[in-house]
Amino acid sequence: MLVSLWAEMQRLRQDRRAVTSIEYVLIASLVATVIIDGATNIGNGLGAAFSDIARGL
Repeated sequence: MLVSLWAEMQRLRQDRRAVTSIEYVLIASLVATVIIDGATNIGNGLGAAFSDIARGL
């Protein structure tokens, strides 16, 4: 059993698919964070602009 466990650990150690998947997840989360932050800033700017317009009327 110990030999098969060791062989499985060696196989997983050489498998790079998990590393690539983690990299893609990190990139996707960074892109999502940038998009959410940008949308929030745009929304806040539009809200302020419409408030200024409403006060002017």
